[in-house]
Amino acid sequence: MDLTTAAQVTVFGLVWGGLYALTAHGLNLIYGVMKVLNIAHGEFLMLGAYVVFWLFTLWRVNPLVALAVAVPAMVGLGALVHRTVVHPLVRASGGSVLALEKSSLVAFFGVLMIVQNGALLAWTGDYRVLEYLGRPVRLAGVSVAANRLVVLAVALVVTLALHLFLRHTFTGKAIRAVSQDREAGMLMAVDADRIALVSFALGSGLAGLAGGLVALVYVITPTIGILFTVKAFTVMVVGGPGRVVGTFGAGLALGVAEAWGSFFLGEGYRDAIDYVLLVGIILLMSHGVLRRGEAG
Repeated sequence: MDLTTAAQVTVFGLVWGGLYALTAHGLNLIYGVMKVLNIAHGEFLMLGAYVVFWLFTLWRVNPLVALAVAVPAMVGLGALVHRTVVHPLVRASGGSVLALEKSSLVAFFGVLMIVQNGALLAWTGDYRVLEYLGRPVRLAGVSVAANRLVVLAVALVVTLALHLFLRHTFTGKAIRAVSQDREAGMLMAVDADRIALVSFALGSGLAGLAGGLVALVYVITPTIGILFTVKAFTVMVVGGPGRVVGTFGAGLALGVAEAWGSFFLGEGYRDAIDYVLLVGIILLMSHGVLRRGEAG
């Protein structure tokens, strides 16, 4: 193997890692604040991808401009789902985290099936491909499609913006406070219900953003959501719930590990790498080898 091939494999992995991290950022916000297991998180990604695809296909809207439609649309949908699904579950749980996790898992399985099958009815299961910025760009002897560089750049900028938002704004600090101790946050005059709504809506918007970027580099079908949900859960566990920088690093690491694993073992082993890594981290955590730091 020469250095050029090694660099291209690594860059390919970094691009996918950026997408995994973006998806996991949204899931992190939702689980960190509410302890809701949103296994339908990837469906927001899928819908965001379709919004970008159809705006480009039907009206020739630039996909990067279409993100300005996809993200607010998923924020609005997230707020609606929170009001109609999450809020009643929180009230019914009576403050029990375990009860909320169990009920949310079942409820969002239903949301997943409704959204996925609705998309199948609306758009069929055909593969959709959006051709945009596919021209290769040479950087230091490495040829990379321009759309992949855009994906990686957006993932980096959004991660930095999210980190600064959580660290230096009142709402961001309130989100961190509620995720660490809901009762203590409420004692400090934080409206926990409002923060939960903001977190779920923002997390859904991040999924929509990731979906719009996925449309640039991957085929779009109504079933791609569950794939990215699994990746996001893996990244969240590896990077640490509530840790923005850790999540981004874990996403990049997972993407690179998949790229190199696929290169040496074959594409069929790509997803197996995720599960091996996830099980390994959980085992290390259960034995006290790994500890989690402060959120943020």
